[in-house]
Amino acid sequence: MAKLLKSKQKPFKAPLLAILKKVGGKLEHLEEAILLAAGEGKGSEADEFGADSYSREQQLGLIENGDEIKGFVIEALSRINDGAFGSCLACEKLIPLKRLEVLPYAQYCVPCQELDEKGELQLNES
Repeated sequence: MAKLLKSKQKPFKAPLLAILKKVGGKLEHLEEAILLAAGEGKGSEADEFGADSYSREQQLGLIENGDEIKGFVIEALSRINDGAFGSCLACEKLIPLKRLEVLPYAQYCVPCQELDEKGELQLNES
C-alpha cells in the first residue's frame, strides 16, 4: 500500500473537521425543519414552510446525503490517525493531492471512483 507522508496528511485534518462541523450544523437545521413541518397541519400555510411531501422528501434526501458525507469525513479522520490517509481503499495507490484538496474525504482515486459509480469496483479484502 502506498502511503502519504504524515506531514502531508496532517494539513487535511482541519478542513475535515470544518466539513464535519458544517455538515453537522446543516443536518441539525434540516432535522428541526422536518420536525417543525411534521407538527404543522396540512394547508397552504404549512406548504409555505416546506411541509408538503415533495419538500419533505428533499429534506430527508439532504439529511441522508449529509449523514453519508459525515461518515466519510469521520472515516478520513480515522485514516489520518492510522497513517493510512491518502491511499485509495480499492487499489491502494496514492490519491492525488489535488483530488484530496478538492474532496478531502475521498476514499478512492479517480479511476476507482468511476468504477464504484458504475457498480464495478472490486475491493481488496486483505
